[in-house]
Amino acid sequence: MKIAFISDVHGNLTSLNEALKQIKNLNADLIYSAGDIVGYGPNPEECVKTFLEHNIRSVFGNHDYAVNHPEMDFRFNAYAKLAVQWTREHLLETSKTYLKSLPMFIEEKNFTVFHGALDKEDPFSYILMPADSEISFKNMKTQIGFFGHSHVAGCFIQRESGIIDYIPGISGCTLNLKENEKYLINVGSVGQPRDGNPAGGFCIFDTDEKSVEIKRYQYDIDKVYDLIVENGLPRFLGERLYSGV
Repeated sequence: MKIAFISDVHGNLTSLNEALKQIKNLNADLIYSAGDIVGYGPNPEECVKTFLEHNIRSVFGNHDYAVNHPEMDFRFNAYAKLAVQWTREHLLETSKTYLKSLPMFIEEKNFTVFHGALDKEDPFSYILMPADSEISFKNMKTQIGFFGHSHVAGCFIQRESGIIDYIPGISGCTLNLKENEKYLINVGSVGQPRDGNPAGGFCIFDTDEKSVEIKRYQYDIDKVYDLIVENGLPRFLGERLYSGV
């Protein structure tokens, strides 16, 4: 079975559609999301509808959560705050209810999905370095976990010795899973990559081959930039897409 994992779509319907096209071509059987369906981008309502149409199972990200919790706004920078307020105004109540229904994490037989960290007390903390991953490795009951939040694709590997290594996914990467190791995979961002590569990212988990592959792909950034400007969102949110920061 092939399972696709996406994350941090952030209202970027153009990139989401391209990701789903490529995922279909790879014959994935299921799609999961590590959260942040909305925020920043110009098509939040359409992205929610696309998730429902494709039966994508998702956890909530901090932007998804903030849609129904305005008291969270103070935790965002100026651009993110403006974007989440705009997003609230452009979502139907049914979509807000859907976002409110999303779980903090999903635990299946072979894997776990979460947004920032596998930590109920601080689920929106970031895993950026090996030391940041320790609490999630400790709390994870499965061998492998898929997450997002930082918009930086990469793989954390906890060796049998307990040492944690990291493999960046800026150009994509492939891992062959070993029974005596645990893995935390940042699947990258569909809607707003921040690792210096503007290409969108997603991940394929092949349960038969016991492998994980982070894939990068190109999409029409010009189209998204124009929509951001047309909708009155901060121009910077479109400009950053070109450099992947």
